[in-house]
Amino acid sequence: MRPPLVLTIAGSDADGASGIQADLKTFTALGAYGASAVTMVAAVNSHELTGTHYLPADVVRSQIDAVASDLLLDVTKIGALGSAAVVQAVAAAVREHRGRLGRLVLDPVMVASDGAPLISAEGAQALRRTLVPLVDVLTPNMAEAAQLLGRPLATSIDEMREQALALQELGPSAVLITGGRLEAEDAVDVLVHPGGTDLLRADRVPGRRVRGAGATLSAAIAAQLARIEEFDRAGELGDIGGEGADDDLVTIVASAREFLASAIENAGEWKISRERGGYRLLNHLITLDKE
Repeated sequence: MRPPLVLTIAGSDADGASGIQADLKTFTALGAYGASAVTMVAAVNSHELTGTHYLPADVVRSQIDAVASDLLLDVTKIGALGSAAVVQAVAAAVREHRGRLGRLVLDPVMVASDGAPLISAEGAQALRRTLVPLVDVLTPNMAEAAQLLGRPLATSIDEMREQALALQELGPSAVLITGGRLEAEDAVDVLVHPGGTDLLRADRVPGRRVRGAGATLSAAIAAQLARIEEFDRAGELGDIGGEGADDDLVTIVASAREFLASAIENAGEWKISRERGGYRLLNHLITLDKE
């Protein structure tokens, strides 16, 4: 007997809103055990990013090797990587440990909430060429999808669907493009998978300028995938493209979106920052006993 196990390969955010800190809190809230491999360290708070410090590729690789050689991982979630060297190191580790890392969820983090780049141009190219084709689920936002494809930002649901299908052709079994930047009354995400396309809609949470939403959503998807594995150790679920798996994936993504929406809503009254303004943080503790 063991809990669902998820490895996150991502950056460390000092204020705990995004990156590895958000991932680990989300894993815990959803009943999964989290391990981590740090790729970079961001000096960031709810108002600004003051510095980003990248770890050497061999240090990142050594962390992945250590975890993959020991822990019985169900899912690996990949977030911010920063440089082409780290992207290539992670891709090489994925190829070597493919059977030990479980299913792969990639959140292709490229730009910070304030617009600061979090990956080099060479790193973005390496991400598309060497890592995107290896993953099971790709979860870009609209800007990341456009950057990966070298296209303008989508302006409609139809364009989001076209870009999701184009990304799927690169190799991932499923692609989820989050539509938070789309000008619409409700929040619409586009999920393409081997069984077709699903549009996932939800009411927007008004007045919430948040950071860490992408990391939290992809971490919740990873945790829910790991929980599916907990009840299916024999592999009856099969690959994400296998029979019956499409319905499971749609349910998993919908559940992850509900967790994110609740994390945003339930942080509405929090006062964490010393100063007004800035980004709101998320409440990843919503599933824990409040007594």
